[in-house]
Amino acid sequence: MTPRQERKLAGGGARWIAIGAPLVVIGIVLALLLSGTALGIGVAIAVLGAIPVVVGIVMMLSAGVERHARKDRPFA
Repeated sequence: MTPRQERKLAGGGARWIAIGAPLVVIGIVLALLLSGTALGIGVAIAVLGAIPVVVGIVMMLSAGVERHARKDRPFA
């Protein structure tokens, strides 16, 4: 993989994290402050925000692995 593709993966990963992180924070705040049905809504928002965060982390890890593999050094 070329360095340009690695930058695109890392940049896209950062964007996904930036999209999901506010939703996770909002969901956790709602879940902590409210009770009953609103608690469930807060948890649902946090879970929906966690999905893009995980996608972003995986993309950034993939870019790091590709960068390491490009240097032709052993992983172990």
